[in-house]
Amino acid sequence: MPAHFTNGPLVASTNVAPVSGVTIWRWLVLFARKWAMAHKVARDTELLRSAPRERLEDIGVNRADVAYICEYGRFPK
Repeated sequence: MPAHFTNGPLVASTNVAPVSGVTIWRWLVLFARKWAMAHKVARDTELLRSAPRERLEDIGVNRADVAYICEYGRFPK
């Protein structure tokens, strides 16, 4: 089988800087923070959805407002 020659750049020969260890650790820290924030939001959302009517009345929020906020992430206008 004859050899195949090409003048185009190959993926393996492109000039890409290697990823440093610092970049990887920074990404891991940011990933952990983002995961923790998503976990907190999910926990708080579930707490509001399952809160008794009296507790929601104490903070001045209707059950319909809680459902809207959990769905759209903001208070209805």
